[in-house]
Amino acid sequence: MTNPADEPTTPPTEPAPPQQPATPKRAREPEAQPFAHGELAACLRRPHRMLDVVLGERLRLAANLRTGSNVPALVAVLLACSVAFAVPFALIDGTDRVAHIALLFLGSVLLCFPSLQVFGSYLGVRMHPAQNLAIALVIPSAAALFTFGFAPIYWFLDATMPVDDGLNGSGSAATRVVLLVFSLLLALSHLNRCLFADPNLKALRESWPLWVGWQVLLVFLTYRMATTLGLFS
Repeated sequence: MTNPADEPTTPPTEPAPPQQPATPKRAREPEAQPFAHGELAACLRRPHRMLDVVLGERLRLAANLRTGSNVPALVAVLLACSVAFAVPFALIDGTDRVAHIALLFLGSVLLCFPSLQVFGSYLGVRMHPAQNLAIALVIPSAAALFTFGFAPIYWFLDATMPVDDGLNGSGSAATRVVLLVFSLLLALSHLNRCLFADPNLKALRESWPLWVGWQVLLVFLTYRMATTLGLFS
C-alpha cells in the first residue's frame, strides 16, 4: 500500500488567457459603376452636372473609360465641357479671344490624339479609338473647369493690376499664364488619378513610358499653341 505522500503531485494548471474576439474582416467595397447614358445626357441639359462627371466622381468616370460603356455620350459631354466652360476665362481678354482657351486645351489634345492611338497600338495597348479619345478628352474638359473656377480671380486681377510696359505688355499677362499652367497641370494630375485609381486599368499602367511620353509631348504642343495664339502677351 502506497503512502499518499509518495504519490506524484501535478502542478496546478494556470487558467487559459481570455481569447480576443476575432476582428471582423472588412467588407470589400463595391466596384464603382460607370455613368449611365441617362446621367450623361442630363449633363447636356444641366451643365452644372458636368462638374460631377468630370471631377467629382472619378472612379465612375474611370469605369466608363475602362469598360467603354456609353463612350459616345461621354465624348459628347467632354467636348461640350471643354468648349463651354473655357468661354468665361477667355471673355476676360475680349470677345476677339473668346475661342482661345478652348483652342489651347482642346486643340492641343486633338492634335496629339492620333499619336496616342498609333503608339498605343504599337506597344500592344488594345483599346478602342473611342476609349482613347474619351481618355484624352478628360484633359481639356478638366482644364476648362479649372479655368472656369479661376475666371473670377483673373477678372479681378485684370481689372485692378496696372498696365506694365515690360515684355508681357500687360500686368495681367503673367497672371493669365500662371493660371493656365495651373489648370493644365491640375487636369493632367486629375486624369492620372482617374486612370491609376482603377486597379483594372492594367494596360496603361504597364505601358507607363508611353503615357508619360505622350503627356510631355502634349505639354510641349500646348506651349506652342499658346505662343501661336498670343496668350503670352
